[in-house]
Amino acid sequence: MIVHSKLINLVPVIAKSNLRHGLKENVSKGLNSNLNYSQLRHSHARTMFIRPGKFYTKKYFDTLHFHFCLAGLPFFLFIAYQNFFVGPAILNDIPEDYEPRYWEYHKNPIKRFMSRYVFEIPERAYERNLHFIYVEGCKQKMRNLEKKVKTMMKENQDYKAWYYVPVPKETLEMKKEYHQKYGSLGYESKYTK
Repeated sequence: MIVHSKLINLVPVIAKSNLRHGLKENVSKGLNSNLNYSQLRHSHARTMFIRPGKFYTKKYFDTLHFHFCLAGLPFFLFIAYQNFFVGPAILNDIPEDYEPRYWEYHKNPIKRFMSRYVFEIPERAYERNLHFIYVEGCKQKMRNLEKKVKTMMKENQDYKAWYYVPVPKETLEMKKEYHQKYGSLGYESKYTK
């Protein structure tokens, strides 16, 4: 009802506005200067900026909150149950024939649960690390031995491996004949005396 009455009150204002009369006069005269002035005369200087909508942002955070509560609430209830009803461990004397398990050394019930069902057994982790150290030590020994063998083969040059260059048989026979004829220095031995 209020909106209808405001629209009725606006009709005479629009009919008598200078914009309506100025538009007819300026179009007929071909002048555009008064048209721009009359269009902005009853307006304000602010402009409307187009901004992205917040619907998807709100929807994303709403879904994130829902899933956080869906996943976090059971954990919170489990932790509250453990702390209120089970409680921390109490230090007691250990019987002679009983050896405590590895998860029984933790005081907090959550840590006991995680140690028992999630984390690795400490003895197994220790043995695995020892095996890793042993394997790396064996690799280091093999590398040192290979380095020593390469060095000795380079010095002696008596084995077919890294420093052996294959030579054809004919070349070796020619070299023997040359050494017999001229000696190891490459010229006749009669000139060396």
